Amino acid sequence: MWQFKANSPISSDAILELIRGWKWFENVPAEAHDWLAQQSRIRSVPKGHHLYRSGDPATHIYGVISGVFRIYLATPDGDEVTGEEVVHGSWFPHMILSDSPEYYGNCVCQRDAVIVQISVPAIVEFGERWPGYFRGLYQELVARGPATLGRIMLLSLYNIDVRLAVYLLRMARLRGVQEAGATVLISGEVSQSEIGARVGATRQRVNMLLNDWAARGLIEISGIGTRILDTQRLTAEATKFGFDVEQYLAAWHGGWQGTK
Repeated sequence: MWQFKANSPISSDAILELIRGWKWFENVPAEAHDWLAQQSRIRSVPKGHHLYRSGDPATHIYGVISGVFRIYLATPDGDEVTGEEVVHGSWFPHMILSDSPEYYGNCVCQRDAVIVQISVPAIVEFGERWPGYFRGLYQELVARGPATLGRIMLLSLYNIDVRLAVYLLRMARLRGVQEAGATVLISGEVSQSEIGARVGATRQRVNMLLNDWAARGLIEISGIGTRILDTQRLTAEATKFGFDVEQYLAAWHGGWQGTK
């Protein structure tokens, strides 16, 4: 029997689609997908809630039906370094199933979300029944390599203009909404301090550059988010010193995260 919250609008087909669409589960048969879906529970998560913090005992893995989550590390000085944003269709976190697994990094909900959660004991049993699961985990972990290397190169070798342009293009690919007239809206309330933490710059420098691009007609900043008005010119900013932005974005969105 399917296990849902009362009056849940989420169908069994939606959960199966979420499972079948992720690399972790592509090397197991259909009966394994059905079994895993039966272990699933639906959960609503409000914006601002921490799903887990670094070092907490790992109790579940999660699949995103709606909403956005940010996974980040906290430095000893109190700064936050974002590792990734997780959106619809994705599963997280990648963990080692030891006797006492722990979460690595902090996970906070950035937009009201609905998720599927599966307990760690159920995942352990799943792997014992269908070892192809571990092959999927390995393949996804290897697929992260180009994206991780590209991020290191981006932060260490390129200036803030390139890093910020790449960030906006990645957010557009990750959760942007195509509008009439070829503009793309990246909705959401992300502070300039937070953007600075993600691209390795001060809030003041981010503010100056965003205002400059707005004045030049590349973007538009409003209370509902950032609108990219000219994707070609913003891409030119991202590639003007030789950074291969298409290869970088493909590593994120055509590789381990799937096509967004």
